[in-house]
Amino acid sequence: MKFSVGPAMVMAFLAGSVGCGSGEPSEYLDPVGRLLATSESVFERANGEDVWEVVVCRIPLQSTDPLYAMLDDRMERDAVEIARLLQPVTEYFQRWSGGRYEPRFVPASFAVSIQATDTSQQCVEHAFEQSSPSSSGVLVVADAQHAEGSEGGRGGPGARCSGDCSAQTTRRYVYVGASDFMSVWGSEPPLDLIEHELGHGLDWPHSSLSAEGLDDVEYDSPYDLMSNNASAREVDPRLRHGPGILVVNLLATGWIDPARVERWSPDEDSRVVDIVPRSRLTSAESIAVAIPIDASTFASVELVEASGDDAFHVGDFVLVHRIVVIGETGFQRRQHLMSGELREGDEWSGDGFTVRVVRIDAGAARIEISGAA
Repeated sequence: MKFSVGPAMVMAFLAGSVGCGSGEPSEYLDPVGRLLATSESVFERANGEDVWEVVVCRIPLQSTDPLYAMLDDRMERDAVEIARLLQPVTEYFQRWSGGRYEPRFVPASFAVSIQATDTSQQCVEHAFEQSSPSSSGVLVVADAQHAEGSEGGRGGPGARCSGDCSAQTTRRYVYVGASDFMSVWGSEPPLDLIEHELGHGLDWPHSSLSAEGLDDVEYDSPYDLMSNNASAREVDPRLRHGPGILVVNLLATGWIDPARVERWSPDEDSRVVDIVPRSRLTSAESIAVAIPIDASTFASVELVEASGDDAFHVGDFVLVHRIVVIGETGFQRRQHLMSGELREGDEWSGDGFTVRVVRIDAGAARIEISGAA
């Protein structure tokens, strides 16, 4: 079944002004509307079936690319087996999209290889050249492990498209090394890295615990798939999926109705709002609060429930993230945490407003938002 957020809903956010206590229109432009406008091209890919062609890339033992570890062992799995092992990834994204998004992994009928002097990017380029016209992305797995301290993988949403949106045209891809698919993992390999890179394929940017962390490309936040995707596994090595997904990313892909995001401006009177956990995708209840800071920046207030993919956390808590909508793509968006874990009775102040957690119980949080004293 295909779901989408139509242009009318996006335009409603763009045209609507943020209310204020005096009843006069707020001077703020709507940064949430800007977010939706820059994300509209992603809705088509992120809603419905999304075909990823799984391609294995053979790396020569004499490879000079420093990305690869100087090891003789190679992954033995083929594309058919890898595609089968990725079925739980489909289930992860179906959970977090409320059934709106279904990545489907199709094994390629070919493998590719590179020369000793080639870089890993040639794996991706060769996969593009031979990919099926019906594939909207290529998912390339090298048969060599990456060197310790190197990137685990990378991904990109490709170019915007109209009509022909095949991987050959858009250059949309995910690439990972062999580490998570070595035989030592048996039939249950870690899947959080693949999920993270597929997030990039949906035009999601990284997030961090701080603005400095973003600048230094630190994958340090355990609250977001697009930061420390291994955070659940670090707590419990038996876990295989990444943590939950920030509400801003769920909104940018059309997986939640924008009407579920409450808006409050610092020139309003204080307000008490009830929100449900970010994992409750099929409800019509409010799931977050957006607080405009300037024309391109807003704070996103959401509730993390310690269940499902977020069960490794200790108890439920509220988070406040700073979202800066810049450029023309989601990749350029800046997202970092402003608060710590806000428990019942906690409050946080900054950027002209205060968030106080009145209570957290029965799968919901009551929060009070007011202008900073």
